[in-house]
Amino acid sequence: MEENITVKKEEKLWADVRGYRVATNNARILGQLEELIVNEKTGKIVDIVVRANSDKNINIKGSKTKGDYVFIPFSRVEKVGEFIIVTE
Repeated sequence: MEENITVKKEEKLWADVRGYRVATNNARILGQLEELIVNEKTGKIVDIVVRANSDKNINIKGSKTKGDYVFIPFSRVEKVGEFIIVTE
């Protein structure tokens, strides 16, 4: 017996997700979502920009730090819910 399960995709507006807290899959709070970097040709999100908590040493594979901001590859994002969860 085969069940058809439909997964509802939820859309969110930028105004709703800006400022979300970003955490690792190991429950470390990294900071707040500040911006998204989008590829202009494809329209796909390339990086998320996190305003890091000043006391955090962020070591996410592929990330780059510029001052208080950390650019994390979107491919590291696991889940967007109450928090944005990234793979450490």
